[in-house]
Amino acid sequence: MRLRDDLLHILAPALCPGCDQLLMPTEHGYCRSCRASLSPAPFPRDLFTELLHHFSDDHLAISALGALYLFEQDSPVQHLIHALKYHGCYDVGIELGKELGATIKMFPEFDGVDAIIPVPLHRARRRERGYNQAEAIAEGVADAFSVEILADRLYRSRHTISQTTLNAKERQRNVQNAFAAHDHSLVGRTILLCDDVCTTGATLNICADRLLSAGAKRVVAAAVAKDLVQNPNAVQQQISQPFFP
Repeated sequence: MRLRDDLLHILAPALCPGCDQLLMPTEHGYCRSCRASLSPAPFPRDLFTELLHHFSDDHLAISALGALYLFEQDSPVQHLIHALKYHGCYDVGIELGKELGATIKMFPEFDGVDAIIPVPLHRARRRERGYNQAEAIAEGVADAFSVEILADRLYRSRHTISQTTLNAKERQRNVQNAFAAHDHSLVGRTILLCDDVCTTGATLNICADRLLSAGAKRVVAAAVAKDLVQNPNAVQQQISQPFFP
């Protein structure tokens, strides 16, 4: 197996989608240099506090939020997510998910998770892309938690425009009534929602709301990257408290 991998590395060398440098045979998804250089996200308690800038207590369905990295423009993490979403790098999503799962599992906010659900794509977007990038991430996270993935319990009931250029309130309106969940297998369960990037948490929160309405006991959420751009006053405070203990 090692000989085969070394031969493939010589004949068809792979490049890290984060930095375009050669991947060594022992490196999977993205390189060690990128893993070491990416800015870690704040602690879950700080990410949850930031959510309260966008939601009141009675409108927040997520009970915890975790992330692996900070999302920064033109950084390796942006390139990794772009490669995952638009260049078919499904294996990158799995590796990112493994790192995400191993990291958030250390925090008590994520105790008791017994199922993982990826944020779904609309069927038209999935046909266009060929897969759902959140499912790749969920696959890696599930490996770390050793629980099942329930990819078909939550679905997107209508197509929405991209959230990228919208402010916090517009994001909430854009995803309102965009998701649905109906399945008796959700009753009484603690669900972990997975996605690639979280900004204001609008998508994750509406998904959590639908899962709770379908009978889930508790919903926590995790994303590979947390974009703090929409709340610049909190960035420096939270970066000073890195995610990793």
